[in-house]
Amino acid sequence: MKKILNTFLIFLSILFLTSNINSQNLVDSCSFEVPVSMVYIDTSGGNAWQIGKPNKNFFASAHSGNKAIVTDTTQSYKSNDTSSFIYVIRNPYTSTCFTSMYFWHKYDMDTLTDFGIIEASYDGGNSWEIVNDTNISNGSAFWWNNDYHELTGKSSVHPLLISGKSDGWIQSRFNWQWYFAMKTDTILLPVDSLMIKFTFISDSIDTHREGWMIDDILSSRAYWQLCSGIKENKLNTISIAPNPFSQKTILKSENNFLNTNLVIYNSFGEKVKELENINGYSFTLYRENLPAGIYFLVMTEKNKVLLEKKLVIIE
Repeated sequence: MKKILNTFLIFLSILFLTSNINSQNLVDSCSFEVPVSMVYIDTSGGNAWQIGKPNKNFFASAHSGNKAIVTDTTQSYKSNDTSSFIYVIRNPYTSTCFTSMYFWHKYDMDTLTDFGIIEASYDGGNSWEIVNDTNISNGSAFWWNNDYHELTGKSSVHPLLISGKSDGWIQSRFNWQWYFAMKTDTILLPVDSLMIKFTFISDSIDTHREGWMIDDILSSRAYWQLCSGIKENKLNTISIAPNPFSQKTILKSENNFLNTNLVIYNSFGEKVKELENINGYSFTLYRENLPAGIYFLVMTEKNKVLLEKKLVIIE
């Protein structure tokens, strides 16, 4: 049974907010051990998602603690099912800023016929888009960081559709770069929110598989004063090459840099590198001790944003 946003206004499991705030970013963590308000499950129409202690063969325990959110904690998933839950990121500081989300999951599905999808709503739940490594229609950038496989210690590219059986616990990570403000959601409070929907879909054949289990969700929103910054017209005149890079990359501008500042943030929105008083038409950015991964680069000049760019460092 397909869900629409209005059905989420009728819910029985509204839980309370747990958050951790530090000086650089806002972090909400959800391990399902204590009540939280960022997760909404509509239980009015046979939704398969449940919060509790998993008790199956493959889904034998949560990633941490005792509880996770599972497509039924004890039974295999049903045929002809479409079940969703929503994770809401409140006040994501969205104007020219950066938001990231991490979660651990296991899955056991009939390959390519039963699957899970992840969607985002930027307009309060009126419309949804499958999260994909691309520029979304309203001009903001979204990209998958990667999938980290706990069993092997290796990373892989995240698939658009989640299907088949995972090799144990996987941590999936993705990020957004915003150029606009979020619309208000009305699930609980009239607050600007980025809304993430996890949907599991099965076909008409009952395969007696276990479904999808998710735990330890973490969302991080960078708390930058750049959110209120004014974009300078140099934005489209600056190039970075190579990108990805392993040791160094060169930034070039058609206009002269004049006491320009550069800040690099990691995927949690934490500041990991800062350079000040950059001058001239080009300069070299060295990797130094930064580990391989995806970063977010911001250049400003006199409190005006010159450039916001995804930066990829490889081995």
